[in-house]
Amino acid sequence: MFTRQNQDHLDRLEHALMAGRISRRGFIRAATAAGLAGSSLHALADELDAVRANQTERAKNLQAAYDYIVVGTGSAGSALVGRLAVARPDASILVLEAGDWDTAPSVQDPSVWFTNLGTDRDWKDVAIPSAGTNNRAIPEHMGRVVGGGSSINATIWAPPFKNDLESWAAESADTSWGNEHGLSIYRRMENWQGKPDARYRGQGGPVWCQPAANPHPLAPAMLAACKSLGMPILDDLNGAREEGAGGFALMNQIIRDGRRQSMARSYLYPVLGRKNVTLLVNTQVDRLTFSGTKVTGVELGGSAGPRRIEAKTEVILSAGGINTPKLLMLSGIGDEAQLRSHGIKTLVNAPEVGQNFQDHLLHGGCLWEPKEHMPHRNSAANASGFLKSQAGLASPDVNLVQIEIPYASDVVGQRYAPPNTSWALCSGLVAPKSRGELRLRSANPADRPIVDARFLSHPDDVKALAYGIEVAREIGNSAAMRDFVKREVAPGKKLTGKDMEDFVRDGATTYFHQAGTCRMGKDSKAVVDAKLRVNGVQNLRIADSSIMPRIASVATMASCALIGERMAEILTA
Repeated sequence: MFTRQNQDHLDRLEHALMAGRISRRGFIRAATAAGLAGSSLHALADELDAVRANQTERAKNLQAAYDYIVVGTGSAGSALVGRLAVARPDASILVLEAGDWDTAPSVQDPSVWFTNLGTDRDWKDVAIPSAGTNNRAIPEHMGRVVGGGSSINATIWAPPFKNDLESWAAESADTSWGNEHGLSIYRRMENWQGKPDARYRGQGGPVWCQPAANPHPLAPAMLAACKSLGMPILDDLNGAREEGAGGFALMNQIIRDGRRQSMARSYLYPVLGRKNVTLLVNTQVDRLTFSGTKVTGVELGGSAGPRRIEAKTEVILSAGGINTPKLLMLSGIGDEAQLRSHGIKTLVNAPEVGQNFQDHLLHGGCLWEPKEHMPHRNSAANASGFLKSQAGLASPDVNLVQIEIPYASDVVGQRYAPPNTSWALCSGLVAPKSRGELRLRSANPADRPIVDARFLSHPDDVKALAYGIEVAREIGNSAAMRDFVKREVAPGKKLTGKDMEDFVRDGATTYFHQAGTCRMGKDSKAVVDAKLRVNGVQNLRIADSSIMPRIASVATMASCALIGERMAEILTA
C-alpha cells in the first residue's frame, strides 16, 4: 500500500534528483530499497533526470543574451513559458526564479500546504498595521519557489466571473480580455475531470482540475445546509456560476492522485527538457538594464557581485503583485518623488506603479467544535460558495469557504481559544473597495517593500464581511450541520453595532491574492496597455496579477494562468 510516508520519501528523493545530489540510478535504487518501486517510477526518473540534465547543461553554458527573459515562475510565468517555448522553438528563453525547486514534500502534498508559509518558500511580506484591522499587521504570504503561489496555495481552481473579465476588457479597450475570449482560453487550458460542459469546461489541456475528491463529510453537510436555507446549489462551482449570481458547490482543485499539480507542473516542466528553455533557480533579479528608455536585460544579484544578461527581444515580468512593482521602482520606473527619496534616478515618472493594491480578505472568526474529530482531507477546504451582500451588485462580493481546521486570526485565536479539532466557516471579501499601495523601503534590492494595504478602509467592505459572517453562522448552526457541531466556539452569539465591527476587523486575514499594483488600462496613467507593454519604455511587458485593474472575485491562480496564456498569445500573434 502506498502511504503518505511513502509519498514523502519519494518527494525527498525527487528533490535530491532535481538538485543533482543523486543520479537517476541512485534515485531508482533508493526508491526500490524503500519499497516504492512501481510501473511509473522509471518514467518519473527519466522525466526528472532529463529535466535536471538539460537544465544543468543550460546553466553551465549560460549565454550573454537570450531572445526573451521571463522573471518569475508563478502561475502566469509558467503558463507563458509553457506556451511560448512550444510556439517559438526558434526563440531562446531564460526563466529566472528567486526560489528553489518545487520538489519539497510540503509542496507536493496539498494537505500540508500551510506548512510552507513562513519558510524559505515564502517571501514573508507583512502588510503594516492600519486602523482598518484595529492596528494589526497582516501577513501577506507569497510563493518563493518554482510554481510560485500555485506551489504553496490551497490548490483551488476558479476562473473569474464574467463581470470581472468584462471590466478588464472595458478598462483596456480590448475585447480579447473579455469573457468570451477568456472562456475559449480556459477550454484549451483545462484537463477537467468532472462532468463535461462544452461552454465552460475544457478537456485535454495542461491544467488538471477536478471536483474535490472524497471530500470530508463536512462538505456535503454544508451544501445540504445551504440548500435548506434556500441558497442555490450548483453541479460545478466553475460552470454557470461564472456568468450568474453565485451559488455553492464542491471546490475544483489541482490535486492529481493525491499530489499537487501546480502551474509549474502543468506548463513549465513539460518544456524544461527543450534546448530553447533555461531555468535558473535561486536567482534574484535586482534591476532592469536600459539603453535610454529601451530595456536591454536584467541585472542579477549574487555573492560574486552583479551580473548582467541581455534580452534580444523583450523582458517579461511575472514576479507578482509585490515584486513586479518593486523591480520597476528599483529600476527607475515609478513615482518620481518616492524614487528621489531613495536616491534612485527616475527613468519614467509613473506615479501609479505600486498604487491600486488589492487583496481578498478572509475572515478567521467563525468556528465550531465538532462532536467527533475527523482529519481534514485534500487541502482542508472542499466546499465553498459565492453570494452578494447587496442585491443590486453585478456579481458576488462575498465568498464563504469551509475550512476543516481551526482557522482563526491572531486575535480571535487568543480570545476564543478554539480546540485544535475545530472547523471554520470563513467569510471572504472578494470584491474589496479598499485600496492600498506598495512603497520601497530603500534602494537596496534585498530589502522587502512596505505593503500599506489599508484593509477595510472603505466602510462597505466592513458591511460586506459582516453580512458574510451572519450567513456563515446561519449555515453552521443549521439543522443540517448538527451532526458536526458540539458547540459554536466563535463568536458564539449574534453581534451588532460596534461589537460586530470590531469582530470583523479583529478577524481579518487575507487569501494572499496580491493584485493591481501595475494597472492595465487605456489611459495614459495606466502602467501597462492592453498588450501588457509598460508605458514609457520599450521591450518590457508585465504578465501577472499586478496588471489586474480590479482584482478578480475568485482565488486568483486561474486568473493568473489566463494572463500568462494571453501574454503568450500576444507574443506569438
